[in-house]
Amino acid sequence: MIFMYPPVPSPLALLAGVLGLCLLPFSLVPVSLAAGSPSEAAPAPSGTRWVKIDLATTDASGDIQLGKPFDLSIAVGGVTQGGAPLVAICESVLFQRHVVALEPDNVDMVMKGSATMEPIPAGKLSVPPKAARVQVTIARVKKDKFERVLTRVVYVTMGKQEAANEGSDTPLPSSEEPPGGESVQEEVQPDALPISGGLVVEEDLLPMPTPGQGKAYWQQVSYLVSRSWSRTVRHVRHAPTSETVRVKFRLYPSGRVQLIQIEKGSGAREVDEAGIYAVVHAQPFPPFPDNLESEAVEVHVRMRTGAKTGAREVQSITNKPAGASEAGAGSSKK
Repeated sequence: MIFMYPPVPSPLALLAGVLGLCLLPFSLVPVSLAAGSPSEAAPAPSGTRWVKIDLATTDASGDIQLGKPFDLSIAVGGVTQGGAPLVAICESVLFQRHVVALEPDNVDMVMKGSATMEPIPAGKLSVPPKAARVQVTIARVKKDKFERVLTRVVYVTMGKQEAANEGSDTPLPSSEEPPGGESVQEEVQPDALPISGGLVVEEDLLPMPTPGQGKAYWQQVSYLVSRSWSRTVRHVRHAPTSETVRVKFRLYPSGRVQLIQIEKGSGAREVDEAGIYAVVHAQPFPPFPDNLESEAVEVHVRMRTGAKTGAREVQSITNKPAGASEAGAGSSKK
């Protein structure tokens, strides 16, 4: 059951109660589709590299049409400007590979670029995918090769979306990665980012707040994600001890979800992928009610394996400013 704080100026905060398997939801941050530039983000810790991946061409509904191109915008901070050129390599099995030169932005003091993701024609018998995995690798150009700096992976949803039926099962799709590929979030050592970057932090247990704006809506979203997680994770071989994965995504007023990504990995690739696809299969969510935000919000949700049935705990998660960098994103291990 989810309880919201009384309405306050954004960012919006939620306090989550957890039952059974499940879910340690939600932290919400309003996202301005017209904004989101790195200059609006909270400054990252000194010397910390970060990357922000955003959709540049979606409308207010957040829709990406199946078989149609879409634009990604990429901003990188915490890297030395000048010297070897910096590029973003955008790859997906459903879209053509793009190598994009990143140019310095003297206003935001970051490196920026954009890529138009052109779809690869699908076979006539192909099942339309619900989501596409897009890997963005930031690299320096050294002579005739790329020297990887860091990697981020996001999932975008496409086409007409239908949420899983009440009694349906949602196994993981076969992996898009070739055997031995990189994990969902990985960086070059020894300059890998620390797991705890201070962007999302557990706080002390708080008393239950008075139910706030949109309580019923977020209860429904919580139920849908929790149900999808329980169905998806049952297909995953996981450790007997509890494993927790933190996933974040952008939720549009239409109920469409985009930019799903691992915020902090569990240490097990299979569990992390289950967290991603739990959100993929749970959406689209119902449209926002009239008394809720009129813009997209960024949702942070935790999903856990090995929880005792009937266990209950209450935690809160601090909000990250809208458009903030990815400096605190964690890594999932092989």
